[in-house]
Amino acid sequence: MTNDSNSGQPVTRNREIRLRRVLNLVQTLFLGVGTAIGGVMFVIMGRAVELAGPSIIITFLIGSIFALLIGICYAELGAAVPSGAGGAVSFVARAFGDRTPTFLAGWFSWIGSITDCAIGAVVFSFSVNYLFNWIEPFSLAIITLIVFAFINFRGTKTMSIAQFGLTLALVITLFIFISGSSFSFDFARFQPFFPNGALSTILLVGYIFPTYAGYETITQLSEEVKIAGKTIPRALFLTLAVITLLFVGSAIALVGGAPPEVYIGSNTPLQEAANYFIGPIGGTAVSLGSILATLSTINGSMGGGTRIAYALSRRKLLPSVFSRVHPKFNSPYAALALTALISIVFVLTRSIDFVVYAIALGYSVTGIMVCASLIRLRKTEPLLFRPFRVPLAPYVPMVAIAVLVIMIATLSLESLALGLVFGIVGIGLLTLAKRGLRKQSQDQK
Repeated sequence: MTNDSNSGQPVTRNREIRLRRVLNLVQTLFLGVGTAIGGVMFVIMGRAVELAGPSIIITFLIGSIFALLIGICYAELGAAVPSGAGGAVSFVARAFGDRTPTFLAGWFSWIGSITDCAIGAVVFSFSVNYLFNWIEPFSLAIITLIVFAFINFRGTKTMSIAQFGLTLALVITLFIFISGSSFSFDFARFQPFFPNGALSTILLVGYIFPTYAGYETITQLSEEVKIAGKTIPRALFLTLAVITLLFVGSAIALVGGAPPEVYIGSNTPLQEAANYFIGPIGGTAVSLGSILATLSTINGSMGGGTRIAYALSRRKLLPSVFSRVHPKFNSPYAALALTALISIVFVLTRSIDFVVYAIALGYSVTGIMVCASLIRLRKTEPLLFRPFRVPLAPYVPMVAIAVLVIMIATLSLESLALGLVFGIVGIGLLTLAKRGLRKQSQDQK
């Protein structure tokens, strides 16, 4: 970075352009809520009810408790280390330096955001196809990713305005869905409550947990949040409260409002249920809500994922080209282009389960490293100013790490193999980057 801010010389293209703090509490909250209530929820609900029955309500409640344990760790670090884009990357780097733990935290967090973009685009295309079956869904998914890459290129302020409108419409749609279930609500549908036993209810937490990943996006954009020390913790807790009410409410409405044969096995379970207890207008309304949900997921995850690549590049863990910021729109355009490109690759796999497992694994591995960073920073930097502090540390982050390890163990063998491949590829790229830096240093000498 060149120190030319006070030199009076013209700004050159080599100067690092800093991101602007433009997000207030409401905008940050809507980014978190909109990202969480996205494609994953709309596509997995039917499958989750099939496996857990009405007890899926308990699954979401357990998920909210786990998310709170992990989220408060993000809240402390997001408030104490708000000066670095990329969220987990900045937190782990503060604790462990620019080493392998930092790269892996950023790498898996980036994979989580990229796959969130991909699942959002796929479910968006399915929702549009539900209304207009002549549209080829996967081609539409790719076009959608390109459009939102352009929106994010225009800068964070444009992105947050789009997110606000999308999320507001989404929340209204879900309230319509929940209230509409009263037309055919039957408490008898909640029996038996544990049709496959209590164990299946608990094991499904890892499957639905990606829906709670909104807090990750909030911390990824911490460098662009106004008064980050206060705003980030408040936005995190409000996000968890809002999405928990909507998830649990939607699960109750789905189970009580329609018989399982209506929505189980469908790629659009909420639409099918709404069509049952409200009529065709209900299915259409929820399809529109699903479209809005997935658009908000793409928008928020693409913005967050771009900041992760940007942060890795600034720390010399990815090539320097990805830390370039557009002089007019103040957006990290090279990192954005790479994020969008890899999202398109995941869309081309045409496998929803593959992408969902990648999301769960990516965020879980990153969460473990973030919680470990909190424990380490409490020891190495006890005097660090912390506007918000996790109570009962280090025990709370230790419990959070244990929860994440257990969730990873409950994932499918395919997803664990996927994680191993991702880890090997990431270490390989890190090794190449380090060799390139050493060669550049030797050439300069």
